Amino acid sequence: MMRVITYEMNTILPTVTLFLLPQTKPRSVWNEIINSCVDLASSNARDVRRQLEYAGVEYIEGLASFDDSGDTNSLLVKKSDESASTISVDKVLIATGSKPFRPGGIPFDGKRVFDSDSINQLSYLPKSIAITGSGIIAIEFAKIFRNLGAEVTLIIRDNVPRNALMKIGLDKDIAATLVADLVRSGIKIERGAQAKSFDVPDDNLKAPIRITLEARGGGGRPTGCAMEVKCNAYLAAVGRKPNTSNLNLASAGIEVDEYGDLTVNSALQTTAKKGNVYGAGDVLGRPFLASTGVLQGVTSVKSMFTSAPTSMSDAEGADTGDGIVDDDPANVCIDSDLSRTGESFDPKSLAANPFAFPIGVWSSPEAAYYGLSKQQAEELGINAGEAIALYAECLRGLVFSPNGLLKLVFEKPEGRILGVHICGDDACELIHYGMELVKAKRTIADLNNSLFSAVTFHEMYHIAARAAVDEVGARKRRAAAGAALAAQNRAKNTPN
Repeated sequence: MMRVITYEMNTILPTVTLFLLPQTKPRSVWNEIINSCVDLASSNARDVRRQLEYAGVEYIEGLASFDDSGDTNSLLVKKSDESASTISVDKVLIATGSKPFRPGGIPFDGKRVFDSDSINQLSYLPKSIAITGSGIIAIEFAKIFRNLGAEVTLIIRDNVPRNALMKIGLDKDIAATLVADLVRSGIKIERGAQAKSFDVPDDNLKAPIRITLEARGGGGRPTGCAMEVKCNAYLAAVGRKPNTSNLNLASAGIEVDEYGDLTVNSALQTTAKKGNVYGAGDVLGRPFLASTGVLQGVTSVKSMFTSAPTSMSDAEGADTGDGIVDDDPANVCIDSDLSRTGESFDPKSLAANPFAFPIGVWSSPEAAYYGLSKQQAEELGINAGEAIALYAECLRGLVFSPNGLLKLVFEKPEGRILGVHICGDDACELIHYGMELVKAKRTIADLNNSLFSAVTFHEMYHIAARAAVDEVGARKRRAAAGAALAAQNRAKNTPN
């Protein structure tokens, strides 16, 4: 019999594009959004419970941990009413997720000072908000609040915002496009800065929070830079850490690294002495994605009930079948069978394999990528080129969403496509076609010989492929499209 033990559910705010009628009250709009989020999260939770019921899985709500005896064939379960019981198990899958990392010195209170989970309990729409962070979550929340009409200040440690986004894997032009959109939308970016101290009024929600800024690493900021930020609310979105501290892992002989991530082998098997405990999802660390977490869960269950290694040591250094050997995460072979990518989901393989999964940034505009950037390809010794299509070059983009681009990275001279990078409307959908191009080893010639339906975003794949074989003409077309778009934007902003 399989048992699922759960304890807590969090809600998520959606990406929002909002147009307020003059008579609409911001507070009522915010309450609508919060209620909608709760309804969506509750509906999703009920659906998951139904799936478990239909599959014949027993569901127990409580907080589970290993007991002090170190026996991994039993779990101590504490329920919300403080009652406790012990259940017997053959196999254990740890998939307890993660929580926001909370830096010291920030007075989190869940009222005006939030992390990326507690912000979901915000009971009002702030007129202004300051956000520390330069990753995906920080960017997404910055656009959410800006689209809702709040004044947004983004505090980042890097002096060059584009570089901060490149560090999390974004292509340089995609990163630059996202940063340009942040600036264009009115988001203020404090670069090379960090929060030094907070003054949060206790008894007056209308009085602003005062955040003193300092240079990255400490010390004064350059002349002309802001030394203080005033805001109604503050959000720290600076990473996540696994929920492993309350599981009594040490008694069970289960090792974690310095961040609290479970140590696992290629079968996602932990160091438990009996070899019967596995991990999946955020408890394994990066990439902290729902998609990889689900497939890690599938991999773990397959490992439990098939001829998997009986202990962690048996699987060390195993070839993953994707040209990646676990004990050498720097070993990436792009000539391996890319149709097999995504079969190995242990952290080492994910870190070493740029073809393991697509990445999506649910901001507005969206951004997504799969495979190699030109820089990554060149670092691997590949003679690589890149070709760009602007959203403004295709009719659908020109009419509905002209700001954005699609980039193909390809191997020269064969033209094999190695990576796809997109920023613009529907990027997180469009990337899956790009992923199949890479996995199927399709070429620039294949795209040029393909037929795409008119007035679709997918036409950009064809436009980019044409740009790869006609670089001079492509530059002229992009320049003309960019000039026309700039003129259109100027006309929109010019008063009658």
